[in-house]
Amino acid sequence: MVDLPNLVASAIANDRSGFSAAVLLSNNSRTVRRIRDVVPSNLRLVTLTSSTKVSDSLKEDDLEVELLEDSLSSQGLSVLNSLHDIILQGLGEGRFKSNDRILAILGEPMDGVIVIEASSLTSNRLAIMAQEHEIDIEILARLMELARHIGGRGREGHAVGALFAIGSVPKLRRYSTALVLNPFKGHSDAKKNITDSNNHETLAEFAWLDGAILFNSKGIASDAGRYVQVPSGINPKPGEGGRHLAARSISQLADAIAICVSSSGVITLYSKGREKYRVRLS
Repeated sequence: MVDLPNLVASAIANDRSGFSAAVLLSNNSRTVRRIRDVVPSNLRLVTLTSSTKVSDSLKEDDLEVELLEDSLSSQGLSVLNSLHDIILQGLGEGRFKSNDRILAILGEPMDGVIVIEASSLTSNRLAIMAQEHEIDIEILARLMELARHIGGRGREGHAVGALFAIGSVPKLRRYSTALVLNPFKGHSDAKKNITDSNNHETLAEFAWLDGAILFNSKGIASDAGRYVQVPSGINPKPGEGGRHLAARSISQLADAIAICVSSSGVITLYSKGREKYRVRLS
């Protein structure tokens, strides 16, 4: 049986480069406190747990903790994906820095330690998402560029939101309904291609319409003003607005990537019904 506190202490003592943060996955408050005892006081420790009881107990001790939606014990090795996603979200929200070197401590569902370089996560995560959906990484990067343009600029001095979905257009259309006449119909692909920066201003104008802009896997816009039909089986999460629910829903129903730009300046990426990345614009 692994002596996790000693393993952590050894990893810290033998590391020459130094860690700027530590992240611990555990549903055992006693384990968390034992780890806290061996982690230097100047090293930030964030605990991730799926136990509400553990979360409440640690917060009473003024320990930094985040409550996970999915059970730690049931995830198996896929817990590593959850860990990467949470660190990515923390990068986007400014809770971690892009040059952080993070010691990931696994207390559940297995014991161990992993070193994570935060600088490598963002591009890798986007690349993995692009590969999973057979989309060129440049297309996904350009969609993020457009999302930042819209979220950072707004319209006529007012904050605005937008929704993009990229994948199989027939599937995307199947789960959405036209709210307006399609403004892209009859125009050449060259005028609708996300990879051409000259098209971003036009795409931004149509993104401000109610509904979503649909893109095919080549980054060509096919439709704008599409209302996403959310079935009764997909329910909103606490605090989740209509646009985020629509993005999560269509990413699941159409096996697509959805990018939601909120009026509060947050960009959220969904893939197959799950939030994969979130960044808050400064």
